[in-house]
Amino acid sequence: MSNRRQLARPTAVFGMAFGLVFGGLLPGFAPVLRAQTVDPKSVLGDTTMPSPDDVSQTAPYGITGKTPPSLIKINYEGQKPYHKHRINLRLFQGCPQVEISAGGRLWATWFGSNVQAERAPFHNDQFSVISTSADGGKTWKEVFVFDPSELLGGGASDPMLWKDPKGNIRFIGLRNIDFKGKDDFASSAWEFTMLDPEDEHTAWSEPRLLGNKNISVMKPLIFPDGTILRSMDDFTLVGKPDKVRIRFLKEDVDGEPIFVSEFPVDNDAVFAEQMPIIRKDGSLFTFYRARNGQKFAESFDGGKTWNLGGYYPMQFSINTKCILKTLPSGRVLLVANDVQMRKESGKTIYFYTDEAGQRRELDEHKIARTRMTAYLSEDDGKTFPHRMLLCDDGQISYPSATLGEDESIYIVYDQGRGVIGQHTIFLSKITEQDILAGKLVNGESFLNNIVSRPSDQGGGRREGDDI
Repeated sequence: MSNRRQLARPTAVFGMAFGLVFGGLLPGFAPVLRAQTVDPKSVLGDTTMPSPDDVSQTAPYGITGKTPPSLIKINYEGQKPYHKHRINLRLFQGCPQVEISAGGRLWATWFGSNVQAERAPFHNDQFSVISTSADGGKTWKEVFVFDPSELLGGGASDPMLWKDPKGNIRFIGLRNIDFKGKDDFASSAWEFTMLDPEDEHTAWSEPRLLGNKNISVMKPLIFPDGTILRSMDDFTLVGKPDKVRIRFLKEDVDGEPIFVSEFPVDNDAVFAEQMPIIRKDGSLFTFYRARNGQKFAESFDGGKTWNLGGYYPMQFSINTKCILKTLPSGRVLLVANDVQMRKESGKTIYFYTDEAGQRRELDEHKIARTRMTAYLSEDDGKTFPHRMLLCDDGQISYPSATLGEDESIYIVYDQGRGVIGQHTIFLSKITEQDILAGKLVNGESFLNNIVSRPSDQGGGRREGDDI
């Protein structure tokens, strides 16, 4: 489907005005909002750690927001089979991430709970699972858990796996403890580095405190010089108008903060979940999640300042996460929900546009979070003319992707987080050629292998469960 056809959709579909400056895409408009940079400490808090003999460093006594968390090894030889993190107790899970080692071992993480659905802001009774596959994603084994519950009932949310400039795989766990407003690190992001990613029960580095904001939803952007740009959001301010929430943290090669840039207030953004790419001219481009689709922003100074461009003209991933990634070919990968919406007589109609340009109303799953789709752009994200449907089996959301050494694209996403018989983590393996063809053409590609489905293991939500 051409972007020209998308641009021709009636403006009633969007219900808003937008101004795009994207390389002259719509040259009649100009940006009116610009980001600014601020002192990192004013945003992250003072991340300096106490001395090793400080009472806060010797849990379970003297617990503070700076008491380090740990990873719990599970499913190892000799472990009792009835440990509390076993999958047949789990009734809710979602928000997966994926990475791959140099040797081809796949790693995935997501959060889950034995007793409830996700409950912000402290996510009590919620933990993050780390699972691995040594056979290309055919079979998986859960091997670690990030569970802060023993620290004053803390909960975990929004875990992440990413690969740093040296090729090391890192895990970020977001920990939440209710200190009754008396600790700046009630929510804190901690980063661990795998020491041997080819070993299913790898050793890990000591955790590093990143800050007191959500820094674990979107993978960092790596610059050619080894510096990185982390996406941040202040989820404690969601729903509070006129509060700055959307930020980026620039770090040097040693992890020291260089600057924090922040967007102006945008009350259309709920959970922003921005993930920038570097365009061919060196400028940065990102989508960010908004109520009626995806908005976009551009930076021409390495992320210090950002021009907000408004809603992107192709509507997709309405108020839900999408991801962007530049591929070795120079094409840009977008993984997103291929769903549009319009209002008719006060009713919301969900639909998509087929290859012939015809609108097709969703019949079975009338929701925004379905039709997970991989797109390709040939022009730095101005248009996405190539696409391939990955999954439309119910509520599908929250993609994450990584590249194999052979440039295969591995994508995970969740299905029906608390839905009876679902709460599934799926993995698809595809190539650029598949997306260009609009179907699987590579013999090694596959769609929707199961990474985790508790109901297949005697767990999962059951009739009558109130979560």
